[in-house]
Amino acid sequence: MKRWIGGTVLLVVLTACAGPAESAWPAPRLLAHAAGPADLTHHTIGVYLYPEDDVHGPVAPRLGALGARWSRSWLSWDWVEPVRTDPPTYRWEPLDAILGAARRAGLEPIFLLGGNASWAADSFCGPLHPDAREAFVQFLQAAVARYKEPPYAVRLWEIYNEPDSVFGPQGFCFGTRGHRYPETLRLAYEAIKTADPQALVLFGGLSYDFFVNEGGRFDPAFLDDALAAGAGPYFDILAFHYYPAFAERWQAFGPGVAGKAAYLRSELARYGLEKPLALTEIGRPTRGPDTDPLTYDEETTARFVLPALALARAADLAPIIWFSAVDKPAEPYDYGLFDADLAPEPGLAAYAVALAALQGAAYVGPLPLTGEGQALRFRQGERDVVVAWSGQPDLGTEGLAWLRLEATGAWVVNPRGVAHRLLEGSPTDGDGMRDGHLTLLIDAEPVVLWPF
Repeated sequence: MKRWIGGTVLLVVLTACAGPAESAWPAPRLLAHAAGPADLTHHTIGVYLYPEDDVHGPVAPRLGALGARWSRSWLSWDWVEPVRTDPPTYRWEPLDAILGAARRAGLEPIFLLGGNASWAADSFCGPLHPDAREAFVQFLQAAVARYKEPPYAVRLWEIYNEPDSVFGPQGFCFGTRGHRYPETLRLAYEAIKTADPQALVLFGGLSYDFFVNEGGRFDPAFLDDALAAGAGPYFDILAFHYYPAFAERWQAFGPGVAGKAAYLRSELARYGLEKPLALTEIGRPTRGPDTDPLTYDEETTARFVLPALALARAADLAPIIWFSAVDKPAEPYDYGLFDADLAPEPGLAAYAVALAALQGAAYVGPLPLTGEGQALRFRQGERDVVVAWSGQPDLGTEGLAWLRLEATGAWVVNPRGVAHRLLEGSPTDGDGMRDGHLTLLIDAEPVVLWPF
């Protein structure tokens, strides 16, 4: 039976040996709190919360206590203005509850405009009716005016979720009508910036995978069509999503999510654009339907978390939103850090370790490995932290690699949050020498290393 390890209790189980040398370095604190607003340069990692998880129950506070800094939830214009009146009548209570709960949990909310008012468009995230454009602008200006101030202090505004989706003859979102997206994006951008010049506008998080010509439901031409139609001036950050089921497509451009990010940057460059990228969904299910030929299990997902978030940090993506906080019984896949009964999934411990290692850290660069894998070095204050693994977790390949680390010792933490202390010259040091270096055998289970 799963049990919650709550509050500010460390997720590390220390298995250090006794001896004077063992007391010279405190165990790494697997929490990543930081004061003040989340910093897009360093404090980048958050989580997707379904609206009901934001408002009710303990999940958001638990994740905030572990060090998550951002919250992304689907929000609808229709909840606020289900009927058009003159002057407008707005019902802010649902959004107040969601955004306020995120803030109370220590999470900075992203305003994801997920749904249109039903009277304003034919689909909830497709083109607006011409006579609804003024109402759209009025709604966004009113929303920004309300939520830019404390206690909400919303800075990031994402204009639809996966607008490249195609479903049915009218289009699930914009889909094959990518050339129409810039007109709505421009209205949103100008409305938001007028109300708050410091706000940042995100191009709606692209799936950019599972394409219609491959039996999926996303238009591969959407981004090109939108950029060719003039979207460039009307967003500050390009948001996209990444799931390892489609990893093979991007491996030619780099490992895992870094490959997809590199490709999207090259697409922007084709149109003379250089914009930051946000990863507003990344995740891997622990369970899926029997009809899916891919294998899903708790161990594989737990092993995916650390490399995925480390690669996203190294690729300078911000914010990075793990999908999702809680499993939903009605959904065919279980993506949650908690199951539907709010018991922790194994991925939660790995997520906590990733927060401790990466939240607030600056990417320094890769370390050489002998063999296939990655060792990524980050800087946290005055200390280094390294995330290392062998093989390619996104493709399900494993291997072995040797890492030579300049250090006299290190805490080694696995995805379960279990730590042990490694000293140079000890039996677990690969070369067994006291030479100011550690030699570690890295396998498919990723590890975080706090050298000293």
